[in-house]
Amino acid sequence: MSSLRAWMDQVLLLDLPMSRRLSYLSFAGALLAALGSQQFIAPVKVAIFMDVVGQDIEPVAKSLLLVVMVPILIAYNIVVSYLKSPTRIVFAVCGFYGAVYFLVTGVLLQSAGQPPAWAAWLLYYATDTKSVIFMPMIWSVLADVTSSDVAKKVYPVLFFLCQVGGVAGSLVAVKVSSLGGEVGLLLMQTLSFLLIAALTRLGCRLLDDSEAEERRNWTSYAAIEAPRNSDARVGTAADCQTDTGATSVFGLLGAQLYQGFEGIWLLCTKPYVFGAFWVSYASLMPRTMLDYQNSVAGTTSITSRNDQIAFFGGVNMMINIGTGLLALFGVRPIVEYFGVGFCLLFLPVGMFLCVAALCLHYSLSMTTISLVTVCILAYGLNSPCKEMLYVRTSKDIKYKAKSWSEMYGNQIMKVFGAQVNLWVNREAASCRPHCFNPQATLAVTLAWVVLWLGIAHRTGSEHRRLEKEDGIVIE
Repeated sequence: MSSLRAWMDQVLLLDLPMSRRLSYLSFAGALLAALGSQQFIAPVKVAIFMDVVGQDIEPVAKSLLLVVMVPILIAYNIVVSYLKSPTRIVFAVCGFYGAVYFLVTGVLLQSAGQPPAWAAWLLYYATDTKSVIFMPMIWSVLADVTSSDVAKKVYPVLFFLCQVGGVAGSLVAVKVSSLGGEVGLLLMQTLSFLLIAALTRLGCRLLDDSEAEERRNWTSYAAIEAPRNSDARVGTAADCQTDTGATSVFGLLGAQLYQGFEGIWLLCTKPYVFGAFWVSYASLMPRTMLDYQNSVAGTTSITSRNDQIAFFGGVNMMINIGTGLLALFGVRPIVEYFGVGFCLLFLPVGMFLCVAALCLHYSLSMTTISLVTVCILAYGLNSPCKEMLYVRTSKDIKYKAKSWSEMYGNQIMKVFGAQVNLWVNREAASCRPHCFNPQATLAVTLAWVVLWLGIAHRTGSEHRRLEKEDGIVIE
């Protein structure tokens, strides 16, 4: 009973002051709203784009995603550097995306559910770029106001609440018909930006409560720990108003381009860093193929757009629930038994088996089973192992190479997968109903997985060596 009570105290963060608990609750609400809204708006994007623009154009849109993503990410990084506080950054980004979704919602209402093609393209890229920007942005604000020791207590709770948000967002998509259809979900997405901005601001303002007492506690802690721990820091409300010291937009643009090239250089010159990048995002190439086939099969088999949204929402819900269960009950014993290096081989083997099953029996059910299985393995097992790989790298590598990989590298892998969709499996009137090419798809997947397994094996071996020697990879 005492152990259960201690666990509950940890989950409820009872060892933190009330103001700080309420602050983290506000940040958790912002994370939940960001992930939840992404889970219900993504099916809307797919259904509208496939219907208005066409199934055959989706691979082209995915191929152009990196072209759209790079200037947006550069502009976002300039905004981050130019504005004077994280809360202002959140307000600016939420305002921009809120205006975009409000415009799309208005066009959809005016056109009686049949928007022009430009609106479908705008919704497509707004949704995909939003998914890359919002979660890291909120986590960055959290990092500004959280010490390393407090992060160990708070972050597991926040990760769990994120999964709750994902399940809730998927449920919203499933119930689309009773929530106002596509327009209702678009309005909910627009309002979610107001909620995210307000909760983030509230989280920072709550740090002002009982600030004198809390500042004394944190200052005392930092004074004791700072000589022994260079990472020790005091998290206060002032961090929410940190001036990033930007002076020139052109200078910031140059700095962002330089940091991007630095990330590429580290990947090219450090085999372990390249291996960590590869095993982290190699799954996105064949998974993009599975995503496309599931989208094509779903929109072909289900005629109503609301029913399509509900179907894709159900797929996301299965992925979120499976990922949560695997992360909660399976990851720790699996990693402890097999080791990180061996666990890196699970996803490529599972990916090949799922693609092979789809090639042998193409159906909506099989595309769904294959997609759900590989996503659960990727998010539930491979992602934690990826983070464990980066533990054995220097702080500079974590910042430069990992940041580049998360913002740009993963999009490159998706573009590779989009090329297979475009040149091998593109849905077109001339080949219907048999546009899927199982032989070529299986051959491409086999070659990719063989390369993936080789890199994963080498990276896993290097990680075991670093663990044994208690070493890290430095620049």
